[in-house]
Amino acid sequence: MASARKRKDCFTSFLFVLPLLALFLVFFAYPIIYNIVISFYDWNGISVEKVFVGFANYKKLWADSVMQKTFRNFVIIAITTTVVQSALGLMLASFFIRKIKFSGFYKILFYLPAICTSTIVGTVFSKIFETNRGYLNVILRALHLDFLCQQWLATPKTALACLLFVNIWQWTGYSMLMYYTNMLNIPQDLYESATIDGAGSFKQFIYITFPLLRGTHITLIILDILGALKFFDLSYVLTDGGPAHATETFSTYIYTKSFSTFQQGQASTIVVFMFLIAMVLTVIQLKIYYKKDRKEMN
Repeated sequence: MASARKRKDCFTSFLFVLPLLALFLVFFAYPIIYNIVISFYDWNGISVEKVFVGFANYKKLWADSVMQKTFRNFVIIAITTTVVQSALGLMLASFFIRKIKFSGFYKILFYLPAICTSTIVGTVFSKIFETNRGYLNVILRALHLDFLCQQWLATPKTALACLLFVNIWQWTGYSMLMYYTNMLNIPQDLYESATIDGAGSFKQFIYITFPLLRGTHITLIILDILGALKFFDLSYVLTDGGPAHATETFSTYIYTKSFSTFQQGQASTIVVFMFLIAMVLTVIQLKIYYKKDRKEMN
């Protein structure tokens, strides 16, 4: 009877898990497996016939000069946004934690861009960076600084810089909020003891605040890198990956391969490549967190 009751309890538990399991299999596991399978075929995404080509798509991807530019852009976007957004967010959080006058209003002001969709942000900045009647060039001409006017989004040297600027402007407020929230959880006794020992604000920040925000640093690094990995909206709205693929990202390149050149097999190969990068980052993140938990337990 005990064994029968145990089997019944297991079956009941399985029924509760079944809806979530079905959703996982249909919307997560199946698309991943399907993309891996399609990456071994030459297919336009429309016709019924698919031609098996083995690892030919992966070989083309390895030798693709545009893919090399895309990977370079990913590295630049990931490093730049991670460093700059984290540094600015930490600086702003350290400033607002002092409870200055109107700090609540300023925090909302800095966080506001993060709740706007990237499409809206990209559309607004496309008007700012437009060559002829863009607000930036108009202001520069009004200040008699015509020599500084540029074709901001039409020049490879400045297009990626503009894209990085807009992305940092949009998401610095999110980094600020993450740091600010976790700063509130730091025990004030530590600062009081440091003050008694003669440590100034700078030393308190270096030896107390910064080390105790280690978890926030790691979280923001992972989120920023994953954000660079799936970067699409701003690049598509502002430059569409151009000029000359200077702002091409994995997502825009997948879009081009899928819906412009109809090379679904190669597009799936890029998706698999992105998935592998995301998996590596996830493993690294889990190892870091588990290592941290073990240290805290010990």
